[in-house]
Amino acid sequence: MLTASSSGSSASFLVPNATFIVELAIFLVILGLVAKFIIPSLRRVLDERAGILSGGVTVTDAARADAVRLGRERSAILDDARQRARAVLEAATREVDGLIEDARARGQVEHDRLVVEAAARIDDEQRRVHELVMGQAVELVVTAAERIVGGGLEANRHRATIAAELAEADAAKRRVT
Repeated sequence: MLTASSSGSSASFLVPNATFIVELAIFLVILGLVAKFIIPSLRRVLDERAGILSGGVTVTDAARADAVRLGRERSAILDDARQRARAVLEAATREVDGLIEDARARGQVEHDRLVVEAAARIDDEQRRVHELVMGQAVELVVTAAERIVGGGLEANRHRATIAAELAEADAAKRRVT
């Protein structure tokens, strides 16, 4: 069983005594002082922090909205830049194609001119060689005829006849071609 306290009192711990009432009064005075002086200061600090936090949230929301707006503007600017770049590339491609076509046309004109010049040179060279061969052919025919017939050939008279015959054969050949 329970024994009595060492002071010898037989009072129950559930029954308040004078010390308890004094302690309760001191507690209520301290509680009143805390409620009057400390809690308003704490409330003010908490309200300031709540204001700072709500201001921070507002700033964060505004920054987020600005970030989204700037992202859209950046995308629009990039799309515009891409379209401009495509237009520049297409214009450059058309210009290069035109330059290539001009160069091709100039090359064809130069080719045609060189072919005409070469054909004219070839014709001139053919005429010169033909005239040279024809001039030597008369002498060769006369020499061959003198060897075959012997010394009884009058070379001067026959040269004119041979030259006329060769010229007639040459004219007939030219009419055919």
